[in-house]
Amino acid sequence: MRYDLIFASLLLGSLTTGRAYADASEGDAEHGKHIYKAICVACHNNKKGINGAVGPSLYGVYGAKAGQRPGFVYSDALKNSGYTWDTPTLLIWEAGARKMVPGTKMSYPGLTNPQDRIDIIAYLKTLHD
Repeated sequence: MRYDLIFASLLLGSLTTGRAYADASEGDAEHGKHIYKAICVACHNNKKGINGAVGPSLYGVYGAKAGQRPGFVYSDALKNSGYTWDTPTLLIWEAGARKMVPGTKMSYPGLTNPQDRIDIIAYLKTLHD
């Protein structure tokens, strides 16, 4: 059973920080961009086909299969996870990557504010062709 997706469903139903979002399909992409610049840019960039110093590029990550993008060496745990970077999956990942995928190389402990997670997902959705 995919307990992580059950957890995501429960989380989505209980998000009320700041503004209430019924399904986390909305978010403040501009605020998400600020979070990205403050936190994520240390390891990731948002350029197409160019990885960051430590982590892969986040350009086009929304909707992509986890651990499968060319040009970056992923952990076996992430490559074999079977995840797709959609809203429920990213909400859990951003709360704590190593809790979601033990053995991942991503060491960031996670965003504690649920609204920040929704907003950064809104920003990630803008990074595509």
